[in-house]
Amino acid sequence: MLGGGKVHGHGSRYPAHCCGCSLPCIVGRFLLDRTVTGSVARFGNAPIPEATSLPTLRDVLRSATSKPHERLHQHEGLAAVAAGTINRPDYKALLGRLYGFHHSFELAAKKIPERTRWLEIDLATLGVDAAMLAGLPRCTVFPAIASPEYLLGASYVVEGSALGGRGLARQLDGLLGTGNIAGRRFFSGHGTETGEVWRSYLARLSAASTATASRATIVAGAVATFTIFEQWLEGWNKHHE
Repeated sequence: MLGGGKVHGHGSRYPAHCCGCSLPCIVGRFLLDRTVTGSVARFGNAPIPEATSLPTLRDVLRSATSKPHERLHQHEGLAAVAAGTINRPDYKALLGRLYGFHHSFELAAKKIPERTRWLEIDLATLGVDAAMLAGLPRCTVFPAIASPEYLLGASYVVEGSALGGRGLARQLDGLLGTGNIAGRRFFSGHGTETGEVWRSYLARLSAASTATASRATIVAGAVATFTIFEQWLEGWNKHHE
């Protein structure tokens, strides 16, 4: 779905996180553990398959969102941040586009506008005043989130994206200055507590109903949100080219 932006390869310069890159899989890190085994036991000459566990909801979500996840690795703006090569105008444009997504998502999901505030702080650092902020485009295609299950699936995208953010924040040293937090509040996320926040989300995911309809709604929420995010980021730099 993404347009023809320059593809940045995943070389050794990226931190060894999920898949070797430092993109916010959404983010940042969606490569999750596989728990299904394929080994067999033998009784005499006859193989006896061992009992295998059903795919976890984590596995199902990972599989359902794997293609847009991989395409986002090729997103020109995110890849430039990961490579440490993004310039100031492009970085401001990227943050503005992320603001349009997270502002609308947090309103639709009735969540505390945490990421919205982080992005407002970063954009202000980059010279975006209140009038300019109000004029930024907003993503307007979010469906009404009608159930906790749908929101839980949608949060897979948003919460997971934060895992790669800290790696991206470090890659901004060349643009923002080493050790300077100003301008990278969004990518810094919850800082050292990022992993704990993700584990808390996974605990809620593990505790979710195993009913087929509930699982289907959770997966639908994740896929729909990932699709919206991917399509929204396509227009990240069209206003300043």
